[in-house]
Amino acid sequence: MNSDDFGGSVNMPRTGASDEYHGTMFAKPTLEQFSLSKYLSEYQGRVKIRRALYLGERCPELSIASYHIALDEIKSSTTDISLYESVFKSLDQLGGAAANDAEWVSSARKTNNSAYDLLTAELNKAKQQHIKKDGLRAQEGLAQHKVRQGTMNEALRTLQDARDYCSSVDDQVHLALTSAWISQMMGKWLQVNSYVQRVISTLSTLPPKMAAEIKVLQIQADFGEGRWSAVVNNVRELAYDDIMSAGIFERGLLTPQDIALYGTLAGLASLQRDDLKQQIIDNAEFGKFLDYIPECLRLLRCFYNSAYSDALSKLDGILSLGVLDPVIAPHATTLRSQVVENVVVLYTQPFVSTSLSAMAKALRFGSTSQLEAMLARLIERNLILGRIDAVSGYLLKYTLDPRDQTLETIERMYSSFSDQADVMLARIHYLEEETVSNKPRYEGRR
Repeated sequence: MNSDDFGGSVNMPRTGASDEYHGTMFAKPTLEQFSLSKYLSEYQGRVKIRRALYLGERCPELSIASYHIALDEIKSSTTDISLYESVFKSLDQLGGAAANDAEWVSSARKTNNSAYDLLTAELNKAKQQHIKKDGLRAQEGLAQHKVRQGTMNEALRTLQDARDYCSSVDDQVHLALTSAWISQMMGKWLQVNSYVQRVISTLSTLPPKMAAEIKVLQIQADFGEGRWSAVVNNVRELAYDDIMSAGIFERGLLTPQDIALYGTLAGLASLQRDDLKQQIIDNAEFGKFLDYIPECLRLLRCFYNSAYSDALSKLDGILSLGVLDPVIAPHATTLRSQVVENVVVLYTQPFVSTSLSAMAKALRFGSTSQLEAMLARLIERNLILGRIDAVSGYLLKYTLDPRDQTLETIERMYSSFSDQADVMLARIHYLEEETVSNKPRYEGRR
């Protein structure tokens, strides 16, 4: 089995992460009421397996339990023999493996062979009889068989070939959405967005349930690509009832808790304090998702109420789970850094001078030097107007003198007027030349 087919599995090198969490081992999440079995029970099929293995690879304390959950899900929802053997081998190395289920392996192999032969025969028959509907059904069945077997990329190629059997726009849309969900199982977010855009461009108007399905897909895919503003924009347009009636979460590919986490973290990383309240905290539709994970709502309220020490403590609690989540983990360092930068800027705003040691303690910095380095970056980017007094150990804020501001305004006005005058003179000069060149010439009298 190729790692691309599954989107990451046991004993395979991890790729795509460039932050400090890459390849690091972590303790059990500190998030309140965290239960491994309950957390993973919200998912089904490939997504549950992927999350269980990702968590097991990075948390020694939960590795054996995670691999057992993955192994059970492989046996109950797939016929992926290669993945089963890989997980069983890892469990055996940890000393937690039960007896190898040779009977399941034999049954899965027979199922794979018979299903492939049957579906291929149906497809060939449809081709011979030129029945597009039967051909489309056979191609879709073959793609789903490949998903169960573990060859995900081949499943996508099969769906790509199935477009030849589409007889309506609805068929094309259905194939694109199915492809998007398979890409979601693999964690290929660029592909997800590509298939979603294909649906949007094909239909002039999306039915409410389909629009809700697409919105959920976009939120996860945009978060997976690190596009925080795009996540927030989609969160603002959520329709809770449409999402629930569409049965999206019943498939076990995504959960309401995921939506709450993505919206919370993206909002904290990209929005100013007042915008956060308007677009996230006071968003009634998004609030229904926050009910599934109250820790997110508490974090947002702490941030808005300027309880920054508590906010950062709660953020670290959420990220203790996030670093074991295949969607959040690659961005965990960037997210925390951006949130901390926002906190530092907000913390300094009310004060003319601020003690560096007191600020470092309040904002949970490891040392004053770490805070100074961040303050220097923020000052350089003009996010904080001030200077660091290393002798006194204070950040000293400064504001522009009103006379200096007036002088700058006058200079900008003069510069703008001067530019307009130059343009006007050039225009006059151009018109004069045009007038001379177009002046009629008369021949002399005979």
